[in-house]
Amino acid sequence: MAQSGSRVDIEEFMDRPLGFWRWFVFALCGLAMAIEGYDLAMLATIVPTLAEGLGVDASTISVIFVAQGIGLALGYIVVAPQADRIGRKTVIVWSMAGFGILTAATAFANTLGMVAALRFAAFIFFGGITTNIISLVAEFSPKHLRARQIILVNACFALGAAGGTMLAPVLADRFDWTAAFLLGGIVPLALLPILLVMLPESPRFLVTAGRPVEHVQQVLSRIAPIPAEVGSFSAQEDETGRMPFTAIFKDGRTLMTLLFAVASGMMMFVNNIFASWAPTLWHLQAGFKMEDAAATFAVSAIGAIVWPFVMIYLIGALGLKRTLVVCYLVGGAAMFVYTVQPFTHALAAFMALTYGSIVVGAVSGLYALISSSYPTQIRATALGFTAGVGRLFAILGPAIGGYLLAEDAAPVLVAFAFGFPLALAALAVGIGGGLQRCSGLEAVRAK
Repeated sequence: MAQSGSRVDIEEFMDRPLGFWRWFVFALCGLAMAIEGYDLAMLATIVPTLAEGLGVDASTISVIFVAQGIGLALGYIVVAPQADRIGRKTVIVWSMAGFGILTAATAFANTLGMVAALRFAAFIFFGGITTNIISLVAEFSPKHLRARQIILVNACFALGAAGGTMLAPVLADRFDWTAAFLLGGIVPLALLPILLVMLPESPRFLVTAGRPVEHVQQVLSRIAPIPAEVGSFSAQEDETGRMPFTAIFKDGRTLMTLLFAVASGMMMFVNNIFASWAPTLWHLQAGFKMEDAAATFAVSAIGAIVWPFVMIYLIGALGLKRTLVVCYLVGGAAMFVYTVQPFTHALAAFMALTYGSIVVGAVSGLYALISSSYPTQIRATALGFTAGVGRLFAILGPAIGGYLLAEDAAPVLVAFAFGFPLALAALAVGIGGGLQRCSGLEAVRAK
């Protein structure tokens, strides 16, 4: 593959078959994602115990949810993009350390304000973890397997979240609410030494950042032998300059970036409004017992876990962009079953399963599309910005859901609030996915 003093193309090298070591790297990333999934999901399951422990009304715990949401948005927008300057591994490791310490410290808080402040700070670090794991997985994958690998690692996040919903309330009931936070902090800290020693830096980042050839060789040699006479590595990607944030709006990317932000925002909006209010709406408007409504909503976990694997098949048949458009359109239409009267438990289970599949399970496909649409030098910035905007939209979800509930809105209006944003996401993906740049590629050498 190489001659004396030759240059090796990093894309050609990485497109070889996956070996044991790359699967090991993916497994590490999946484990980290599962841990983060637990931490994101566990708070919602221990609200009564947490409120009792802090001596406050359960309704005031919403302050903590808002603090988490704002912190996560800031983390996505501010922390995640630093990986385009200093590397994916560095940001992941430091963010995991900060998140673990602050989460464990939350177990020793004794006021609502202290818990909210610590969760706000912890979730700033959280924002530096998930998006950069996705970037690392994307950059370790062959191009033709990139979407599949991103979807698989996000499935680990869903599994972790499902574990959080089951394990956290058991810990809180058997001990108290602090146990759920201690576990959520200690496990990331226990994983930290393993990530520090065994998680590699992205070879694509090393090449595009101009890092020494020896550093690139050290990573790539774990994938396949590197001939001694290789003098440099190149990446056939756009040059974006040293300002990643401005670069996601340059060279014809402005509209694409804004459309991906809209798609992310609509997905997160539906995620929050449905998760926050669907069981209560079923209870008050359809007459379900509250425990039955909550149990029916739990069906969404099945969709969140199973649907990523269905998406892998659909992407092979339709392509990534078409798969997302079809998913969002079908998901939006499915929400209008809420207008069917009488509204039954079977229809509620269908809504919950659709939500878990299309809103939670299919978000990995959106991340895969965004990852494939930007060069390595600005990939983390693009993922962080679009995810951060999404989280800002998400803050509106519970407020609008509460308004619909207070006004006793007709089922058709509730269905519209659940379904129309998914149609907007389909439109944004359909247009934005067609704006991916495919020319103007330049070689970048690692010296």
